[in-house]
Amino acid sequence: MNDICRLLKRLKENKDKIFAMATIIRVDGSAYRREGAKMLIGADGSYFGTISAGCLEEDLIYQAQDVINSLQAKTVNYDLRSEDDLSWGQSAGCDGDIEIYIEPIGWELSKFQQNTPLWPYIDQQLNKGLNMVSAKCLNGGAKQGTLILFSNNGDILGESEDKNIEQGLLPHINTFLHSGSKVNFFHIDELNSDYLFELYQPKDVLFVFGAGPDAEPIVELASQLDFSVTIIDPRSSRCSEKYFPNADYRFIEHPESFFNKIQIPYDSFVLVMTHNFNRDQKILEYLLQAPPNYLGVLGPKRRTERLVSDKNLLSFIQSPIGLSIGAEGPEEISISVLAELIKIRNQSNSQIRDQSVSCSI
Repeated sequence: MNDICRLLKRLKENKDKIFAMATIIRVDGSAYRREGAKMLIGADGSYFGTISAGCLEEDLIYQAQDVINSLQAKTVNYDLRSEDDLSWGQSAGCDGDIEIYIEPIGWELSKFQQNTPLWPYIDQQLNKGLNMVSAKCLNGGAKQGTLILFSNNGDILGESEDKNIEQGLLPHINTFLHSGSKVNFFHIDELNSDYLFELYQPKDVLFVFGAGPDAEPIVELASQLDFSVTIIDPRSSRCSEKYFPNADYRFIEHPESFFNKIQIPYDSFVLVMTHNFNRDQKILEYLLQAPPNYLGVLGPKRRTERLVSDKNLLSFIQSPIGLSIGAEGPEEISISVLAELIKIRNQSNSQIRDQSVSCSI
């Protein structure tokens, strides 16, 4: 789950409010959610998102009030391994020791680099498709709360004017990126400081060719599960906000026209479900020149085999789409399809990627 995109959306909708953001930074043993999971807590005790099965939220709300009132971050620890009823776990059986970082947050509360609002900037970069890594000093020799941002286009941004700090962070940034984690805690000896590293990733991009009724529950569910959805169909009567209110983009165009304007990113997800054999054939002819991360075609496998002249390319296509759960009807099929997309997404995220931060310092 891409919590940061959801939380940024909630912050943007409540620009005048101050929240506390709780982030799991360490788990020893088992827990309901892992490192990087986040939730927002309001001054009124309301919260958005969850980081436990309910056994921590009550105390987190209490801790959050102190953070909001003081505008000072804190780290709290919960040991859920004890079966003592007086413990935080309250016999929940989670069997984990969890450390949570709670910080004050508002849409324009935090500033960096000549008073640039932090979170609107991060939101802007994520919408451009860029990954961001934040390195925040929690304590030690460097100034507490100092934040430096690294993007995968090579930019370094932040409050520190000490190039030695940036130089000292770079090797750890690369180690962090190759770890496959979304959050990590480092003690950096050469800086005599503790740093919290977090990876912020944009939503995964899903292109859906075909705006039939069977695409409606797929688009609705995908938008809830952190996909940025683009739907393409030449019918204005179908490719509309009425039927696809949660789609991020709607293109009322034939595939040939769409491909002349838009390039499908290599790491995107694509569903082909136009119910038109010739149209599907043209779409696949284009997409198989540079196959995306996931390419699924609606319909039985033998139909898909007829769509592709070069049978060696069939290995790039998933057909039929969706996990085999015996699904029937558009709603159940949408669940099987999104389950498959999530499986592929999580497999991709767990692989070590050849990423590096190459910056001139």
